[in-house]
Amino acid sequence: MIPLIPRNLNNFKESIVRVAVIYAPREVGVEDRPDPKIVAPTDAILRLSATCICGSDLWPYWGAEAIVGPRPMGHEYVGIVEEVGSEVRTITPGQFVVGSFWASDNTCQICQAGYQCACVQRVGMGSAQADRLRVLWRTGRWWQPRRCLRMI
Repeated sequence: MIPLIPRNLNNFKESIVRVAVIYAPREVGVEDRPDPKIVAPTDAILRLSATCICGSDLWPYWGAEAIVGPRPMGHEYVGIVEEVGSEVRTITPGQFVVGSFWASDNTCQICQAGYQCACVQRVGMGSAQADRLRVLWRTGRWWQPRRCLRMI
């Protein structure tokens, strides 16, 4: 019987997550990367429950888009909030949320009108084909499926 080794290893080495990475057309692997951490007070960390394969993941896979170096895959995701920065007020740890493929700051006029996907400060999300994900600028809107189901 092989003993199970805890992922944290009692702080002897940094925690890791598994991330799907594309290296070249039709060449995808899984790498160990450092566990995401809160960097800014508006960040959130999610434990991912599911992620999607999007057309923009498939273009480089089929060779229709150039790949510059190993590139983490995935940007459409759902998961459970594990940790939030000090300025995040719209979600709390333990909530199940649906994330966007864009991180938006929720302060520009376009965000305030409800179109966060067109934020002038938007940043494309990546690395969502992983165990955990750092999400930027989560001071704004999240999609919370439980809330939507109660309205039906």
